Amino acid sequence: MYYKTLSQEYFEEAEVLKNHIKTLKMFETQCVKVNSKNEDEMRYRISILYGMYLDLIHTGKYLNRKCEVMKNGE
Repeated sequence: MYYKTLSQEYFEEAEVLKNHIKTLKMFETQCVKVNSKNEDEMRYRISILYGMYLDLIHTGKYLNRKCEVMKNGE
């Protein structure tokens, strides 16, 4: 099947999200300290995106393992 290709796509999307989270964290530490409401919103956004990042990584690893199992089963 296409498990290997799908897992690579998940890992690529996770990398994009990881870079975006890093950017938001830098922005949070540099600019948002002025307003605590904005700081809370930024932390909330980062936590949501981090959960999405973890889902992408776990799904990519699952698909990668599924590919290996399918290859060993043939």
